[in-house]
Amino acid sequence: MLAATQTFAQNTPTKQEQQKAQQLAKDNQKADAQRLSDAKDLRKDTKSDARIAAANAKEAKRIDKEAAYAAKHAKRSAKMEAKAQRNRADADKQAKKAAKATEKSQNN
Repeated sequence: MLAATQTFAQNTPTKQEQQKAQQLAKDNQKADAQRLSDAKDLRKDTKSDARIAAANAKEAKRIDKEAAYAAKHAKRSAKMEAKAQRNRADADKQAKKAAKATEKSQNN
């Protein structure tokens, strides 16, 4: 008959176990709140960094356009200067020819 009786283990938690469980739940809740706060801060920082990066990219694009414009004008200016030099050289040649022609006509 002794073998037939069933024994049950104590299933109800003790007061100390309940306090531990409550403290653990509180600690988990605090940690969750801290992680949520950190995630929100990180999101704000990321958004701010993205805005700054976009502004920097816009400024870089403006500077690049300005540099391209300046390079285009410098190239045009160099072409015009080369043309002016050729014209001066041609004018010098013509002046020399004219001087020779004048000298010949005076000698004749």
